[in-house]
Amino acid sequence: MRRLVIFLTLIILLAAAFQLSRLVQNWHYVISGEPGELLYATTFDTFPNDWEVYDERNLAQIVDGAMQIYLARAGRIVYSATEPYFDDFDITVDTQALSGAEDNAYGVVFRQRDRNNLYAFLISSNGFYSVERTIDGSTKPLSQWFASDLINQGLNVVNRLRVVAFDNHFQFYINEERVDLCIPDDPNAVSTIDVQGGCMEGQWLETLTDDSLRYGRLAVGVKADPSVDITVAFDNVIVYGAQPIAE
Repeated sequence: MRRLVIFLTLIILLAAAFQLSRLVQNWHYVISGEPGELLYATTFDTFPNDWEVYDERNLAQIVDGAMQIYLARAGRIVYSATEPYFDDFDITVDTQALSGAEDNAYGVVFRQRDRNNLYAFLISSNGFYSVERTIDGSTKPLSQWFASDLINQGLNVVNRLRVVAFDNHFQFYINEERVDLCIPDDPNAVSTIDVQGGCMEGQWLETLTDDSLRYGRLAVGVKADPSVDITVAFDNVIVYGAQPIAE
């Protein structure tokens, strides 16, 4: 009887240890700071061990002092993420499409938990921008693609992107200017813009409010149509503590 009790106790302890190990895998140290406090910066001039690099069909590598992502397989966004996790942040990054069609998509990925859960602020080389959210592998445009004269169009030109996240509020900037978003009145609806630039069944707002993901990693990423190969360089990543965003 005593042996049986010891055996059952060991089984329970092993099961508890297994469950704890699974929980620990999901625990992350989340960086936060005071508004305006420098939290992170890199110019990629030296190899940063806290960024993902890979050499597969799609590439993410440090080349000429910048993070370059080459996309050969279209579909979901391909990105290189930082190792740290952040909650509130104010990030700027310089972006430059180097090759491929101008009908592309690239930018800042934020609050990334894994490949199936993230936000992305994207621009295209032909002058459009959007914000999208992926939850459990399903991607939804929170603000549909819309043209902006703020974007420097074409290849081999630099566009500076900025994302500010405070709690569940987000604001987005292109080349130092804040951009408005087409937000549906119904949170379950899809952002839709008509040919005259009107936000259908919604409003043009300077702030996105969404509480799906409260923290995660920062990343730089690229998307494209199936027939398009594209290379984009990212540099001068700076992250500060975010100022509160008024509702």
